[in-house]
Amino acid sequence: MSSVDKQASLLNLIAQSGELLLQEAIGVATIPAPPFAEAERSAHIARRFREVGLEDVAADELGNVVGRKRGPGPRVMVVSHMDTVFPAGTTLQPRIEDGSIYCPGIRDNSTAVANLISLASLAAKADWQAPCDLILASSVGEEGLGDLRGMRRLMADHGGELDAVIAYDGDLGNVVYGGVGSERYRVTYRAAGGHSFAAFGNPSAIHGLATACARFCRIEVPKEPKTTFNIGTIQGGTSVNAIAEEAVALTDMRSVSQGVLDKLSAQALRIFEETASEFDCRVTLEKVGDRPAGSVPADHPLVTTAAAVLEEMGRKPRFSASSTDANIPLSLGIPAICVGSSLGRGVHTLGESMEIASVVPGLQQLVRLLSRIDTAVTRA
Repeated sequence: MSSVDKQASLLNLIAQSGELLLQEAIGVATIPAPPFAEAERSAHIARRFREVGLEDVAADELGNVVGRKRGPGPRVMVVSHMDTVFPAGTTLQPRIEDGSIYCPGIRDNSTAVANLISLASLAAKADWQAPCDLILASSVGEEGLGDLRGMRRLMADHGGELDAVIAYDGDLGNVVYGGVGSERYRVTYRAAGGHSFAAFGNPSAIHGLATACARFCRIEVPKEPKTTFNIGTIQGGTSVNAIAEEAVALTDMRSVSQGVLDKLSAQALRIFEETASEFDCRVTLEKVGDRPAGSVPADHPLVTTAAAVLEEMGRKPRFSASSTDANIPLSLGIPAICVGSSLGRGVHTLGESMEIASVVPGLQQLVRLLSRIDTAVTRA
């Protein structure tokens, strides 16, 4: 049977395996994977990777899991993050209604992880081999303050041998070829404080930090390359009649340009330091997130091939920049994109859902992309 016939057999097998794909996704989604506590889900993924016949399955001390399907051609990693934004104790009880399945984390990113397992299983049944040396991986620490720690480790361990990376995450139809860089700081002001009447005039951490935050929010940023800033949380003080001794803010700065991000960050830090001095406060600037920016050209073969696959499936590709596991290889000069696995609503909410009918085309898209990967990637 020719490679074309084997691909057609695999695509047909996937089309007939919708219930299998759904159950695999449920199996992943119902195992907790809160930030920095992904061990239980990691163990499940490693076990399933072995059961479906992947080679050299291993988990590192962070919890990243990798498995191989050796073949000719370029060496390519497909990676789906296993962690979720939901804290320990979140109820993970799936509910199916009106063609969708509801469960926290089901679309982001349990279905994508499950599809990697299903890909290995169904490819073996169809005797299909991608024209590449394929590494399937599931990473920890993609969400929030995880700061891509899992992908950093994967690239430290495997980056030198890779010709391309495909992050498998997000909505079906997305083709992300630019990594949005970000820097996040916990800004802490401390001051003398005191009684609001008796010690009036003493330095206030809240007065100082509030002024600094207002100045931070007046920074002018370019529309292109898109650059943003935000103060996500602010807290401090002990009582309405106490001058605050401490105040804390969490800031987020993003840009698709690393150079612009560096300038924004330097300007912001200068504002927080100078304002602290002006208000007689002590300031601590703790970097809690640092995601590098990077991109491949819009006409890179990885991008155009992914777009062509979607168009042939009757779907219009949506091109964008975003913050994904692809940021790390992009920052290292390794060609990388991110493509979506399914469709859903309410991502990062307790009402998160995934359209059941989108799982099959989500996996078929990945097979079609991998079937052409040897023409989209030049061997390093």
